[in-house]
Amino acid sequence: MSRLQKSPVNSDHTIKFTTPSGVTDASDTIEITFPAGFSVTSVDVTDIDLHWGPSTGLENSATLAAAADATHWGAYFTGQVLSFDHATDGAFEDIATTSKVVVEIGTNATGGDQQIDNHATAATYTISIGGDFGDTGKIAVVILDNDQFTVSASVDPTITFSLDNTATAFGTLSGTIATSSPNVTLTVSTNTNSGYTLTVQDQGSGSNPGLWNSDASFLIGSADYSYNNSADLSSVAGYGIQCSSASATCQSPYNVSGTNVGGYERTAQNFATYDGIADSHTVTITSKAKVSGSTPAGSYNDTVTVIATGNF
Repeated sequence: MSRLQKSPVNSDHTIKFTTPSGVTDASDTIEITFPAGFSVTSVDVTDIDLHWGPSTGLENSATLAAAADATHWGAYFTGQVLSFDHATDGAFEDIATTSKVVVEIGTNATGGDQQIDNHATAATYTISIGGDFGDTGKIAVVILDNDQFTVSASVDPTITFSLDNTATAFGTLSGTIATSSPNVTLTVSTNTNSGYTLTVQDQGSGSNPGLWNSDASFLIGSADYSYNNSADLSSVAGYGIQCSSASATCQSPYNVSGTNVGGYERTAQNFATYDGIADSHTVTITSKAKVSGSTPAGSYNDTVTVIATGNF
């Protein structure tokens, strides 16, 4: 049975038995009797399968109809009794002696859409197998007040975040666009359906964003020397970043490539976002810079803070 809970719960039935005698005569009938209280009124031949065979019992399938004829076994309920009448052609689809027999009743049958309604009282009941094919048997089934239990659990919100590098360097800057090495790749995972937001924030000079030379008190501005939000370094000097990701959405002005860069700010700026559960998403920061001929010599440095926030 697919369910053991009392009515109004319905159940599929799979009944298996071995027949010592077989069913080999056109007058043979298999009868399966269900106890009173099991409602079978909605079940018809389309909800019933009959199989048999030497090993699993599923090697052969009977051709069924509401009444037996030369090429069909009959399958029908009379009251609480399910009858299988051998086809009237005695040689048609015989069930050999010692065969295993499998009867399916309900939605487990091919094309089945109706089930037997379980008894309304929790107890143990007996299903009988008989008929004039020569064999008899009984099966015990139990009906319960409740055949299910519930399972509950909770999962705490989580987020993980890492940087694959904590330092990157341009080397010596000139009037040619330079790319710092290595790139910095951010990896984030979170189980929130609303995803995450990555932000970047620049230290710069403490007042403005960029690469700061404290000895010369000079700042290579981001994204250019005038601190514009974005810049094309093919035509101006400056310093900025690009965003790339196969998963996240890179935000403007960082969603650029080639000679274009987005500028840092002294306050946290949205760098990349994602709306959904994330498993090891990667977002790469590529830094580029170029200086003019009047840029003072010396050492330039910057500190960038990256933050990953789960959108819980």
